[in-house]
Amino acid sequence: MNWHVAKRMGVVLAVALLAACSDDGDGNPDGGGGPDGGTTTKSAGPGTGSSKAEPEGAPFTLPAGITLETPLKSFYVADPLECDDKDKDDAKGGGGSVTLCLIFRNTTGGPITVTLPPGLMLVSESTKIQNGLLVQQTTIEVPAGERYFVPLFLYCANQDRETSGVGDDYALGPVIGYEGFQELYSLLAGKQLTREDDVAIQLAVTHLTNGEGLSAADRAALRAM
Repeated sequence: MNWHVAKRMGVVLAVALLAACSDDGDGNPDGGGGPDGGTTTKSAGPGTGSSKAEPEGAPFTLPAGITLETPLKSFYVADPLECDDKDKDDAKGGGGSVTLCLIFRNTTGGPITVTLPPGLMLVSESTKIQNGLLVQQTTIEVPAGERYFVPLFLYCANQDRETSGVGDDYALGPVIGYEGFQELYSLLAGKQLTREDDVAIQLAVTHLTNGEGLSAADRAALRAM
């Protein structure tokens, strides 16, 4: 595959992912579901869907010897200089509606593995910008004594908000387990996912975060990955 084809495919996937993030549960884009053309977004719980509240769940704690620079900064895919020149191929996680650059510091004399659990929320400091959801366990090995940069891609958790962009700040949030979410995590556990899976996963996440639950089509798509 030459780079022209790869670039076109990347654009197509990005557009499809954005559409999946704004799906209203009936296959229609955001804004077409209500009688007045307004959004029909609801919420599975605090911090998801239309909720402006802080997410609620189990606290996430980094291992001893590891710190994370705050606020967490957005990752600009087209110009990765601010993330130590790491590019999208170096990214952990999945999705792409929320893209962040995590900067870890390892203050010990040996490498430390950081395990990010499914359900971890990265919370936008602005309620106009998406919160991000991690749907699969992700491990990151932070070398000894280093300031270590890692791009992290996440799925959008708020249908009626904008995707992350340059200058957007985030904070490490809790691990959410609202109704139906554990089924999503279980269906994806241990799978070797690719960027081509992102659209179907985002559709499932949008249905969950809007409080609709997984559809039969969601379950079939997730099982087939």
